[in-house]
Amino acid sequence: MTPGRASPHLAEWAGLALLVLSLAPLPFTPAAALGGWLCAFVLASGILLGGLLFLALTWIIPGRWQACVEAEARLLAVLTPWLPVLAIPLLAGLSRLYPWTSGDTLTGFKAVYLSPVFFSLRLVAILVFAALLSLRMALKPGRAVAVAGSIGFVLLDSLLATDLIQSLDPNFHSSGFGLYILALQMLTAFAAMLLLRLRQPSDGDVSLTGALFLTLLLCWPYFFFMQYFILWSGNLPPGAAWFARRGVGLWGVAETLLAALRLLPAFLLLFTPIRSSRNWLKGIAAVTLLASLVEIGWLILPEIDGPAWLGFGCFLMAAAGGALAAPLARRLFAWGRTERMRA
Repeated sequence: MTPGRASPHLAEWAGLALLVLSLAPLPFTPAAALGGWLCAFVLASGILLGGLLFLALTWIIPGRWQACVEAEARLLAVLTPWLPVLAIPLLAGLSRLYPWTSGDTLTGFKAVYLSPVFFSLRLVAILVFAALLSLRMALKPGRAVAVAGSIGFVLLDSLLATDLIQSLDPNFHSSGFGLYILALQMLTAFAAMLLLRLRQPSDGDVSLTGALFLTLLLCWPYFFFMQYFILWSGNLPPGAAWFARRGVGLWGVAETLLAALRLLPAFLLLFTPIRSSRNWLKGIAAVTLLASLVEIGWLILPEIDGPAWLGFGCFLMAAAGGALAAPLARRLFAWGRTERMRA
């Protein structure tokens, strides 16, 4: 094996090592380790599921925009079948993450809905649906499949956001939370696709790509502020307490940093020369992914019973490990598909 070919495989093995290391604190501070893994899972699922939805939309909405995302969306969507595997540590450690697992404080429908068995069944069912949809879009795509899949996807993705993130505080409720997380997923997935696309020389319409990016960046503050405004103006105690926990100390700093990392790129993309520059788009895409790291940590870690700094460190290790190991996961998927076709 030549050195040039050994290097990518070394990076993949390093990625797998980082994934394992991110769970190393599990015997000592299980909540922090699992909280970091939950953050990484939300990030990974957001990118992959966002790519899957973009792929489905290319079959539904015609136009020049399809060429800006289709190839990269396909690269992300084929990794979706790995999500059930990545969810195993979460299913094994539910009691360390979610206070409702004891069932002591819940009554009525909430006691049934937020039961460990029903939660696990929903999570597995949603991830299996996404995996099957990605396989169908990869093997036998079509407009009818894309339309039906997109409708089911949006409905189930809202349940996924409620279960994984919102239920960390069983007293918190926001009817717009699912749409907000969907906007976050689409924005994060587009930033990842943009970095993949801009790695290669292309004659594509860079200004159109920049316009799509601007649209997604402008959707995010609308959905983010909508739920904040409704909950805070209504003076609902659980909602106000949820936001108050994220507005003090280091989380308050993270909140300010998040606003800057989201709004400044949107402002810059208003200018045509920046929107049409490959280098500017690369930088803004990288900043957008950084903002998503901050945002997901801000959403999840204040509810975790463990050192926040350790949870965020585990999150960063798992996120970096997943990014490095992604080519290996994609090759394994391609190998498995080839073997099935031979059989």
